[in-house]
Amino acid sequence: MKSIVIIGAGDLGKEVVWLVEDINKNKPTYVILGFLDDDVSKVGEEFYGYKVLGNDDILEDLQKKSNVGAVIAIQKGDIRKKIVERHPVFNDWVTLVHPTAVIASTSSVGIGSIVFPYVSISVDSKLGDFNLYYINCTICNDCKLGDYVSVMSNASISEHSMIGDEGFLSAGCTIYPHINLARHVSVGVGVAVCKDYGDNTNVSEKGTGFSLFK
Repeated sequence: MKSIVIIGAGDLGKEVVWLVEDINKNKPTYVILGFLDDDVSKVGEEFYGYKVLGNDDILEDLQKKSNVGAVIAIQKGDIRKKIVERHPVFNDWVTLVHPTAVIASTSSVGIGSIVFPYVSISVDSKLGDFNLYYINCTICNDCKLGDYVSVMSNASISEHSMIGDEGFLSAGCTIYPHINLARHVSVGVGVAVCKDYGDNTNVSEKGTGFSLFK
């Protein structure tokens, strides 16, 4: 079994514990050594059954001592990116996939990604590194996602759509077919996107042309 640490002792961190436990029920795969977190008040304390070992500065030392892998349990892609960039020599980022997730054999999920229960990824989609796919989200065929993308619960990406690096698709949003969202685009809860958007756009109900919730 592989030893791992979870970076982020927060809400998503404890959900990753649940994810790992479900993976291990299906097939013993991982041993959680503990958490890493930059909140000094948490260091040395127990969180969700595991000790907070320190901040992520100790990641390389842990790898040398224990050959440990790591996963980043933080929703915001820009923070995940900063953590990865702080550790250019670390080479064991773990991808976690829940047993109930359905991923077509012709689609690829990048390194360091987290795939939660009941996620569906259809054929011929290319998905980047360090992405988060939360419960029950759907990615249709022939989609392309960049790195550090977050696709939250019940979000749906229709066929032949492209999502740029660090995109954030909030719960329940819908991306229409053949849509191109550039880098750093955030889509609000329940919003349906039916046109392309450029870099650093916050897509709310206004300007989408259509919204699920008004």
